[in-house]
Amino acid sequence: MKVHFIRSGERRYSMRIERGGLPVLVMDPAPGFDPDLPHDMVHFVVEAALGLKTGVFGQIAAGGDAGSFHVEAGGALSAKERQRAARKQVAKGAKLIKAQGRDGELSELAAFLFDIGWRSSTRPDSPAQRAALSEAERTRASLGADERARIDAAQPRVFEDFERLSKAWRELRTGEALILEWPSGHVI
Repeated sequence: MKVHFIRSGERRYSMRIERGGLPVLVMDPAPGFDPDLPHDMVHFVVEAALGLKTGVFGQIAAGGDAGSFHVEAGGALSAKERQRAARKQVAKGAKLIKAQGRDGELSELAAFLFDIGWRSSTRPDSPAQRAALSEAERTRASLGADERARIDAAQPRVFEDFERLSKAWRELRTGEALILEWPSGHVI
């Protein structure tokens, strides 16, 4: 699966996901633009590092839509075929979301923890920063010991990937894309 993170404006990005034998999915605009690392790129890295098979990107790879992507307009499909594919996509996505189990929740919690942890080294001390770190401590305490151990073990890889991808993301101009392969995270 190829995930295109497209810098589509000054403070805007979109996503395009190509999956072998499945309809192309898009989200435009995608939420959570960040000049250093967009929210969905954080999820991508975290889910790959933790091996979450039913997080956002795992369930998209399995044929879902994560509840927020839609089938790309145009392309080789006729309007009728695209409508049928979209209906099947939504049904499959809903089924996969229901079956996510702990991976879906862990994806959100871990993405939050890694994002706060990575950014904390470059953010100045402020009431907002202290509040974010305090919330991260509460979130971490809510995890089981095995989940905390998984997160701790993945931290070096995640932070290294954040640095590498952040550098590449900041260098993009409007209209350019950073294309990542799921689940390896290799830049294509």
